[in-house]
Amino acid sequence: MNLYLILIAFIFIYIFITGFHDEGNLIATIISSRSMSIRSAFITASLAQFIGTATLSTTVASTISKDVVRLNYLNINRDNLYIMIFTGLLGAVIWNLITWYFGMPSSSSHALVGGMIGPFIVQYGLKSINVFGILLKVIIPLFLSPILGFLIGYLVMNTTSHLLIAAGPRVNTVLKRLQYITLFILNAGQGANDAQKGMGLISIVLMKSGISQSFMLPNWVKILSAIMISFGLLFGGLRMIKSVGTRIYRVKPFHSFNAQISSLFIVITAAVFGLPTSGTQIINSSVLGVGAKERPTAVRWQFAKGMFTAWIITIPASFALSSLIFVIVKSI
Repeated sequence: MNLYLILIAFIFIYIFITGFHDEGNLIATIISSRSMSIRSAFITASLAQFIGTATLSTTVASTISKDVVRLNYLNINRDNLYIMIFTGLLGAVIWNLITWYFGMPSSSSHALVGGMIGPFIVQYGLKSINVFGILLKVIIPLFLSPILGFLIGYLVMNTTSHLLIAAGPRVNTVLKRLQYITLFILNAGQGANDAQKGMGLISIVLMKSGISQSFMLPNWVKILSAIMISFGLLFGGLRMIKSVGTRIYRVKPFHSFNAQISSLFIVITAAVFGLPTSGTQIINSSVLGVGAKERPTAVRWQFAKGMFTAWIITIPASFALSSLIFVIVKSI
């Protein structure tokens, strides 16, 4: 029982760190463009994160619980399963903290997938991993989302530029006010998506412990997850603001509005189909697309290159960390 409680607590810590690490990306353009004050942006976003996590569907949680590790490999000794999940999470958390410390906008989603498959592959080999499920519902959406973010950002910027070509300076006031709506919807949708990845692990633990008979999540899990991810945003979100808002492209209210609209297309699609996406990737690639349409020479492509490199190495890095931790724990 002690191991069960420790694992549940650690999963909630992971959800907090996800908010700490990822969710600040979603409000970066709003703050950097001065479309909203820091206080208003954080309050609006954290409230949206709470409501989205507590009330939206749990299809993403189901994907994480059923489509990463084959179900028959979850029916192993309970304590061994808890240790494997714990070491997998620990690898993901360590990588998240490393990238957060250096201000690298990497993906917590990638880190979780890489971290979770590490111990199972070390213990049972590739046969324990649902390769098709991971490719179809995790890897492809996670790697496709930044490509779509860039393309949609470019197209939305192109469209709004033509529509507002005759608009005067007062249009910025309208765009700033509209971003209260886009910010709320984006954070509600993507915050719930991000929190559900940890919630999916909780559903596995609850079933293995005998507390639950299915992958359905009780309301207390949703509420606590909502609290953790929204508080994570409040405590750690500022560190990513500079990376997204100034180091990729210097955004103004018009750019921020376009990046928010572009991101919403992907977030809503992911919510409908229950696909785990990375808010970090979506908003960053949207900013790249917006900047590339307006002034390609002003985009800091060198920083963008480093950002893409971080995305590519996240799964292997978290896989290596969790595998190493699992081997060490097994040997003790």
